[in-house]
Amino acid sequence: MTESDEAEAPPVTVSRMGGRAVGVFAILFALAGLAGFGYLYYALILQDSSSKLAAELAVARSEQNQLRIDFRALETAQRQATADLKTQQDERLAETERSLIQTLNELANQGPPSEREWKLAEVEYLLRVANHRVLMEQDFSAALDLLEAADQILLELDDFSVHAVRAELADEILNLQQVTTIDVQGLYLRLDAVKRQLEMLALAVPEYALVEPPRLQKTDSPSGFLDSLATEFRSLLRFRRLDQNVVPLLAPEEATYLDLNLRLMLEQAQLAALKSQQVVFETSLDTALEWVLAYLDTTDPQVIDTVLALEALRGVQLELQGPDVSGSLNELLKARRGSS
Repeated sequence: MTESDEAEAPPVTVSRMGGRAVGVFAILFALAGLAGFGYLYYALILQDSSSKLAAELAVARSEQNQLRIDFRALETAQRQATADLKTQQDERLAETERSLIQTLNELANQGPPSEREWKLAEVEYLLRVANHRVLMEQDFSAALDLLEAADQILLELDDFSVHAVRAELADEILNLQQVTTIDVQGLYLRLDAVKRQLEMLALAVPEYALVEPPRLQKTDSPSGFLDSLATEFRSLLRFRRLDQNVVPLLAPEEATYLDLNLRLMLEQAQLAALKSQQVVFETSLDTALEWVLAYLDTTDPQVIDTVLALEALRGVQLELQGPDVSGSLNELLKARRGSS
């Protein structure tokens, strides 16, 4: 080694030591920055989340306390309502017991009803049922039987105080005897007979007629080819003007639906007859009659008989104006109030 090499060796050592110091300082600086970043993250994120959780926990505890308070108030109100209801039930029970005891005492003080009272009560019941039969059911025959039974009881009673009642009964019995009753059962059976004939009725068929071609008038002037063609074409076609709507004929497979619809209309008329519904009865028969005239062969004797039967049934009046039979009941109530 020369002298110049010995003189340059110390500076190289100093440079390496300085580089190490800078590296150590850089590492320390990076650690300090990382620690500061971690502190900032904790301060800004974690601490904020913790404060929010703490606030929500406080709100939840406050709501829980409020629910406990409301539950205690509800329990108190329920106990009070139960106590009030029990008090009301006890008062009503006591009032019912007092009323029952009073009624039993009154019945015990009264004597048993006499035979006259029993008979008058029976007559009143019969008269009320008779009024119901006339007003609600229009069953005049049953009402007549009830009035006659009531008059027989009054006859056996032999009491002059019910003379006005018997006088009213005599008029009402006579009025009921003059009422023309409807044979509902016979009407139902007549409609049923029409239903049984539906399968034998013939459908309407198209009519064909031979149309003679119009006679051509002889002209002196000879006609050309076009005129002859037009004349021949007019002889093949004939136009007719119809002043009424044409109902299309039914196909054979559609006859089943017609039969079902006709049966439905007749059954609806039967039900209306049983319920004395005049409007429904007439509407059902009108619809059935319209279908028969439109789709069946009106020249067939059986179809003609069906049309006549439907027209006759349509003229039946179901809703009859019955007489007033309430006079005898009013007189009986007056007689019972006067004797009590």
